[in-house]
Amino acid sequence: RFFRALAHMELLKHFSRPYHLDNGASLGVPYRLKGINSPEDIAEALTKGRNTVAECYTLAMQDLDFAETNAQTKAQKAGIDKIVRVTKGAVVALKIEMKQNMRDWPGVISEFQKFGTQYALATSPSEVFSNNYGNNESIFSILNTANTNPGVNGALASQFNRRSLIAISPILWNDQMWLVDDKRRSETAEVASSTTRKGVFTRKYKDVTNYADASPLYRYSEMVLAVAEAHARLGATGPALTFLNSVRNRALANPTSQAYTNTSFSSSQALVKAILKERRIELLCEGKRWGDIRRLINDDIDPTTGIPGKVVTGFPLNTYYSTSAPYSGPLTAAIPYTDKRFLWPIPQQEVINNPTLAAQQNPGY
Repeated sequence: RFFRALAHMELLKHFSRPYHLDNGASLGVPYRLKGINSPEDIAEALTKGRNTVAECYTLAMQDLDFAETNAQTKAQKAGIDKIVRVTKGAVVALKIEMKQNMRDWPGVISEFQKFGTQYALATSPSEVFSNNYGNNESIFSILNTANTNPGVNGALASQFNRRSLIAISPILWNDQMWLVDDKRRSETAEVASSTTRKGVFTRKYKDVTNYADASPLYRYSEMVLAVAEAHARLGATGPALTFLNSVRNRALANPTSQAYTNTSFSSSQALVKAILKERRIELLCEGKRWGDIRRLINDDIDPTTGIPGKVVTGFPLNTYYSTSAPYSGPLTAAIPYTDKRFLWPIPQQEVINNPTLAAQQNPGY
C-alpha cells in the first residue's frame, strides 16, 4: 500500500496540475486499487479513467493510513532494513510530503511529531553519504548493490560522479544565501571540459566502482525543513527558526556568528523564503527540485510560475561559477505553468488501448 501511494503521487507530479490551484478538482491519474491477474482484470483496466487530483490524494492517504498501522517501526528492523525497508517512519515521511502539497500545514506538524526520537540529524552534512546505510538520519532509501544497481546509465554515482554528467547550476552555486565556507560545498568537485569551461558536480554519491550508494528518498533533514516551513507559514517564527538552524548550523564554519537569529528576517514570509532556499541547498541532487517547483506554482510567498530558465550548457564558461556574485549569464526560455509542456501527455500506447483515457488526454497533446 505504501508503494502504491508513492507511485501515484510521483505520477501526479508529472501528469496533473498541483492540488492547491483548484483544491484538487483537475484530472489526476488513474488510481489503480488492485493488481492485474486475469483477462477480466485487463479488460477492466483498459477502461479505467482518470481520478481527480483530490480523489488521488484521498485514496493515497487511505493506503498510507493502512500502511502506517501495519508497518513495523524502525526499532523492529535490523541492520540496513531500518533504511531500505518500509517502516512507519517512511510512511509518515510520504504523508508529510503529501500534506505539503495540499498546504495542510497543521497536518505537516502533527505528522512530524510522530517521529519522536527515532531519527536524528547527522553531526555533519557529509555523514549521511559516507555511511548511507548505517546513519540515523536516512528514513527511507533504495538499496543498490554491485548486482542490482541501475547501471552506468542510471546509477547516481555514475551520473553525478564518475561520468560528471549532471552539474550543479551556477544559479544555485552563486546564490549569496549559500555561504562560501558552507561545509556542503566541500561535497563537490570542479571538472573542466576545456581551458575556459567547467562544471561543478556533487560528490554525495561515492561508489564509482559498484554504484552501491543508497538512493535517498526521504531524509530526516528534509522532514525538519518541512516542519520549519509549516511553522513559518503559520506565523510561528520561533520554532521555525529553531528547526531551520538545526539543519543549517551543522554545515556552517562558525555557527556562533553565522546562525540565523530573530533579527535575520523582517517577517515570517522572509523566513519561509530562507527555508525554501535551504531546501535547495540541503537536498541538492536528491531529486527534490521538481516537486518544489510544482508545489510552489502561484505560491503566496515564494511563487514559481512554471519551469524556470536554465543555464544553457552543462559546462559554462569558468567565469559563470562564482561565490561572490549572483549568476547573470544566459538562460534558456522559461516555460509557464499554463504551457502544455508543464504537464506530460498520457503515453500514446495508453491512449491507443484505452478510449476513456484518450478522451482525457492533457490539453494540447
